[in-house]
Amino acid sequence: MDSGNDMTNPVDSSILRPMIEIPEAVVAQMQEQAFAGYPGECCGLLFVEPGSLRVIRCVPLENIADRFHALDPVEYPRTSRDAFMVNEVKLSKAVKEAEAAGEQWLAFYHSHIDCGAYFSAEDRKYAAPNNEPIYPDLYQMVIETHADRIVEAKVFRWDGKDFALEQSFPEFARKR
Repeated sequence: MDSGNDMTNPVDSSILRPMIEIPEAVVAQMQEQAFAGYPGECCGLLFVEPGSLRVIRCVPLENIADRFHALDPVEYPRTSRDAFMVNEVKLSKAVKEAEAAGEQWLAFYHSHIDCGAYFSAEDRKYAAPNNEPIYPDLYQMVIETHADRIVEAKVFRWDGKDFALEQSFPEFARKR
């Protein structure tokens, strides 16, 4: 008789790891931003209450990659279709306002256009120049976005050597 308790299979350690929770309303806001920005990448910040992994809000940021590309295409060859850049002053202001309201910055998010939700070499180059992450404690979310659908989102985090996959969010799947 099978008792259902197979002790030869170890417990998957990911089951024990705390997981990020994103309410439906926040997912919907991020989906709308991703579709509105297409064919450019969207980007923004996710905030939680201190000590929590339940997202309480997202703050969309403007992707200014096209502006830099227009000013100097040699120095900035990438456009919003395959890169995102943010105004650091506005980012800092958003974080300070959130902290003053008792919130904690949990993650950056951005979309990938017509390709998978992976942490690309280009993402890594900007998030960890010289192999030193700028924000080592933050999660990095990537949303796979196509003209007619969003496939999923994935979250990555610095593990001391690279940005490792932490969690997938199939609930981001949506048709336009």
